Amino acid sequence: MDLFSAHFEKGFLRLRWRRGVEITHSNAVAAARALAEFHGPTALPLLVNMHGITGVTPEAKVGMIAYRGFSRVALVGEDAVDEVMSGFSHRSSTATRYFKSESEALAWLLDSSNSDQGAAPAPQRD
Repeated sequence: MDLFSAHFEKGFLRLRWRRGVEITHSNAVAAARALAEFHGPTALPLLVNMHGITGVTPEAKVGMIAYRGFSRVALVGEDAVDEVMSGFSHRSSTATRYFKSESEALAWLLDSSNSDQGAAPAPQRD
């Protein structure tokens, strides 16, 4: 069974991790290579569905933070566990944000007036 699916959709790339997957460096490299087949040298926005992943290894985090192949990245999860696992992304030089709503993620991802550089600050806690 595949660990992920990768697709090109209207103006953005979609990466959907299979539930129960731990994202390792080799898994992340395989996903980046699969996505590169769709966009070549052009940096496109990426929507990542991370619902139900079991973890992200330290090596995968380092690789994903350093990778510059996307114009911005929206991470979509469904609960606090997914949000915690996405926490490493705030160190990325690519604008990256976490969302619980795919429609909100797509609105941010495809908003051409949204010209922020770098990652968004971590969500505020009350």
